[in-house]
Amino acid sequence: MTALKDENGQLKTSRNEMERLTVDFYTKLFRSDVPVPRTPTPPPEDEPPILPEEVKYAIRKLKVGTAAGPDNISSELLKAGGDSLYRLLARHFSKYLSEASIPEQWKTSKTILIPKKGDLTDLNNFRPISLLSVVYKLFTKVIVNRLEKQLDNFQPPSQAGFRRNYSCLDHIHALTQVVERHREHQMPLALAFVDYYKAFDSVEINAVLNALASAGVATKYVELIANSNEGTSTTIQLFDKKLSIPIRKGVRQGDTISPKLFSTALEDAMRQLGWDEEHDWEDSTDIRGINIDGKVLTNLRFADDIVLFSSSTTELSSMLNDLDEVGKKIGLKMNVKKTQWMKNRFCDQGKVTLEGRDLQEVTSYIYLGREVNMVNDLQAEIGRRKRAEWAAFNSIKEVTSQLKDPKLRAHIFEASMIPAISYGTEVWPDTKKNATALRTSYRALERALIGTTRFEQWKKEQRSTDLRQLSQMRDLEEHIQRGKHRWGGHVIRRQDDRWSTRLTHWIPRNIKRPLGRPPTRWTDYFRKNISQPGRHWMTVAQDRAAWRTCGPR
Repeated sequence: MTALKDENGQLKTSRNEMERLTVDFYTKLFRSDVPVPRTPTPPPEDEPPILPEEVKYAIRKLKVGTAAGPDNISSELLKAGGDSLYRLLARHFSKYLSEASIPEQWKTSKTILIPKKGDLTDLNNFRPISLLSVVYKLFTKVIVNRLEKQLDNFQPPSQAGFRRNYSCLDHIHALTQVVERHREHQMPLALAFVDYYKAFDSVEINAVLNALASAGVATKYVELIANSNEGTSTTIQLFDKKLSIPIRKGVRQGDTISPKLFSTALEDAMRQLGWDEEHDWEDSTDIRGINIDGKVLTNLRFADDIVLFSSSTTELSSMLNDLDEVGKKIGLKMNVKKTQWMKNRFCDQGKVTLEGRDLQEVTSYIYLGREVNMVNDLQAEIGRRKRAEWAAFNSIKEVTSQLKDPKLRAHIFEASMIPAISYGTEVWPDTKKNATALRTSYRALERALIGTTRFEQWKKEQRSTDLRQLSQMRDLEEHIQRGKHRWGGHVIRRQDDRWSTRLTHWIPRNIKRPLGRPPTRWTDYFRKNISQPGRHWMTVAQDRAAWRTCGPR
């Protein structure tokens, strides 16, 4: 870091000025701006002491190879502790829980600034990464293990972030199914993609504590979390001096319980909107969102990544402004520049506004790592997948080029390349065009792996099967088909009423599909490949054993 801009856009190059700007920026960022009164809670009751088995289980789940916190204790050190350490930690953790108080040294973290894209003289283009005490994170991991089921039950199916048995693929699948159905049946659809300004750092702590009480969390745990976020601070070191920054809002970055706390606060705020309540369909004037077999779909969330659904731009504007209002009450502020929207060609030609300002309309948007558009055109996404796989290849090229064992080389290659190129393909429609594009790129990577070119392959009269024998790689198409088949079975067998399953079964009622062949659907792959006389593929998928036998090997 050689220079920073001040509030007037002037460059400052002296160390003292840069340190002052950094302290001012992050002090302002972490300053509490929205007064949120605490909701009264019942008197705390004693909770069961923490057992050594709980500590052992939490330690087993710790990631290795991560940076230590200010106390320099690493996760590897804890994993090597054994039963005596488990008993010691369980005794101390039980004391902290009983007193609803943690040691003061756990309230200090170390922050490292990681540069993002854009102007690096602007502190907004740095991502602060906080390093907390690993022992503290272990303690909160034990607590979140106790509260996980209760907090997850507080969430609706529209929230998939940081929940057991949920993934990004759930919402990517749901969103593409919505777009697919509206395109096929020529129904109006408008989407808004909400971006909050530093959401996790902005939510007010009292809003989190009130949400925990609304979720039915025991008062002892609420008071413990309150104490864990009271009087916290972080240090940033640009040069020689350590800069201390007080933290008065936001969930603690890097804390294992923070995603659950944020999701709980967001859900508690969004319940004020009443979007998910039961509605009288005869009086549909107050109903927002779109009707999916009698249930309203208004939004999908992955933590703070939110997409809103509507059939008109006017209603979408109203939903955005309503969401903005309840978000402000807990400290969240929408980023007007990054909150964008799109509509299909059957929607009205209106504008979408937020606080009277027109939002940017786009034709595509990157949602949870997948490029979304209103015609489910995958060519741009395939280009992104190709760039991702080549970036992954370049990151390991130096290592793989020195390996003599072809099997080991192929294994490292597959572990890096295949996830990069096949991300999200489970929910793609199966077309020859898409398959050919992926296959061509994958073969180019195979040639790069074994050190040959397409011209040399032509001179030696080598076929693709010859390349496969030399590279010892798995076939990409088979991998994608297995993933699609496995995902299809999961979606159909689920009984928890999540949107990915409901939308897969959805057929718009009282709407006549136009004449002509519809665009290729996601379900067409299963109708074509799962053929059992007299049985629909969804019926076959209900039987896990039968589904496995009829899928790709």
